[in-house]
Amino acid sequence: MTRNEYQGLRTSAGHQGAGRRPGSRADTGATIMTFARTLLCGGTALLLSGAAAQAQEACSTYKVAAGDNLRFIARAAYGNPDLYRLIYDANVAIIGAKADLIEVGTTLSIPCDPKTAAAVVPETSAAPESVTPVAATPEAAPADAKTIAAAPAPKPIAIVTGNGYAPFADETLPGGGMMTQLVEMAIFRADPGIAYNLSFVNDWQAHIDALLPSGAYDLSFPWIRPDCEGSNMLSPGDQARCNDFVFSQPFYEIVDGFFATRDSGLMSVTSYAGFEGKRICRPEGYTTGVLDAAGLTAPRITLLRGSDAKDCFRALAAGEADVVSVDAEVGDAAIAKLGLISTVGQNPQLSTIVSLHVIAYKSNARAVAMLAELDKGLMEMYQTGEWYDIVSSALALQRQRQ
Repeated sequence: MTRNEYQGLRTSAGHQGAGRRPGSRADTGATIMTFARTLLCGGTALLLSGAAAQAQEACSTYKVAAGDNLRFIARAAYGNPDLYRLIYDANVAIIGAKADLIEVGTTLSIPCDPKTAAAVVPETSAAPESVTPVAATPEAAPADAKTIAAAPAPKPIAIVTGNGYAPFADETLPGGGMMTQLVEMAIFRADPGIAYNLSFVNDWQAHIDALLPSGAYDLSFPWIRPDCEGSNMLSPGDQARCNDFVFSQPFYEIVDGFFATRDSGLMSVTSYAGFEGKRICRPEGYTTGVLDAAGLTAPRITLLRGSDAKDCFRALAAGEADVVSVDAEVGDAAIAKLGLISTVGQNPQLSTIVSLHVIAYKSNARAVAMLAELDKGLMEMYQTGEWYDIVSSALALQRQRQ
């Protein structure tokens, strides 16, 4: 898929430019990004980005050819590219700690599909044990009480996201959604040995109110970063987010827009003043920064909070809300899921570009350090083209679902 084809996935009369990669932003530091795939060099093949792998199957071996990558090998072997980790773990001694590249000509062991492989352990009769008399030996002296036990394995990084945020995060989506795939791949790129657990907790507000501050989880995603350095007055919630949390580099840029019923006349307004006096629903946990910056605050508007995007669109369809404020990708997914495409649309004139991030609580030093690892892995994904692969595949799937 070319860059133009990728950009075309989200370009429509309803929302020009949606589905953007993050660019250089003053509030997150300079970020160099590229869509160009790294060319094959020195007899190596890209580990996680490249051409389709040749035919292979589980419970076998496979010889790496030019352009192969673990995700495509996993797709061919298991029908699921997200099982690439099985192949890596089985071949780490061959691939090595630097997981970015695999050598052309390397023979990889393809483990059996965990869903179908039977764990058969043959029963064997123990050989009769021969006993040889030995002289009694003095009883060993007790071990020194101060002997230090082996250090326990580091506690896995605890990561939390939630459902109802298609195409970015939802357990029902392939790989848990686009953002989930990006985060997990960034961890793998940074260091395949990093242990982590991923959970889905649907109360998004609880992520920042309790789960991260309490240390129950280390990281949460995806979150929009408020304009912490800007001159606009922030809402108390956004100010607390700026004060208490650290943000990763941007993983993805979204178009935050406004949806209304097609017969309301609100899809054609060209200034935010056209929304004054209206009931605007924005899901719980979403920053209100985009509304604050547009002057859409009480008492000029009535702010409603839905539990998620679908909840806001249900209120819109029932006449309980006039406008839904949400990002274009999530809005499109929600109205398609609810069967509202013919009656609800996005205002093409008014929108804001914001970015999605992983966040850590500032006082959790371990979590803040993990953000630096994620940033490092994300940069490698830009350079190899893996970021583009994941995003373009997720957007193409989203279009099919609509």
